[in-house]
Amino acid sequence: MSNPCVKCGKQRIDGKTWVGKMGVSSITYTKTVCPDSECQKIVDKGIAERKAKTEAMLKAKAEAKQARAKLLAAS
Repeated sequence: MSNPCVKCGKQRIDGKTWVGKMGVSSITYTKTVCPDSECQKIVDKGIAERKAKTEAMLKAKAEAKQARAKLLAAS
């Protein structure tokens, strides 16, 4: 199975594997990482930035929804 790095294109390697439970099922998770540690740091930084942006957008959306509900309740 091909799993190239999104930044440099090198074949990613298994970095960490753990088993999780969901109900009666066991799920094996595997985190893959770029073999180039500097490249992986850049990728991790980009992921963190996208995650922060998404969380900020969701927070703003929830606040706007709450403000609309408050305005409707006041009417």
